[in-house]
Amino acid sequence: MSVESSGRLARYTIFMNRDFAETASLLSDAARASMLLALLDGRALPAGQLAMIAQVAPQTASSHLSKMVSGRLLAVEQQGRHRYYRLAGTEVASAIEALLAIAPRSRGDRAHERATQSAPDGDLAYARTCYSHLPGGWPPSWLRPSRNAACFRRARIEVTA
Repeated sequence: MSVESSGRLARYTIFMNRDFAETASLLSDAARASMLLALLDGRALPAGQLAMIAQVAPQTASSHLSKMVSGRLLAVEQQGRHRYYRLAGTEVASAIEALLAIAPRSRGDRAHERATQSAPDGDLAYARTCYSHLPGGWPPSWLRPSRNAACFRRARIEVTA
């Protein structure tokens, strides 16, 4: 490797590390994490509702939301007087899900307890969701148990073949 290409690689690595660190810092705040988790189901929510979810003042929520839009974690759409925020894409949802898979669980974690209490058992627990639908390829027999069907109705999930 030449000195010139080594220097380019070093500069590239520094910029990559900086970008990675900036994105990671957006995820490290508890209020921002709460907002991101609330949007993980694919819905777009107004800033006021996200402020309540994160238990912060509306002005604080606005600052957090602005940072996450600038960091390309969230997208915003204006509808009349209201601004609705959603995850910027499936790659953001996938990154959050990957972090949740390795995050340690603390005792008394209410969000984790709610998620595990409402989570279905068996085959459905292994199904990969893509925002509003499940990809096909599974036999329809796993839909028959009434508990799983009720879970789909509550979550408004569409099953595709």
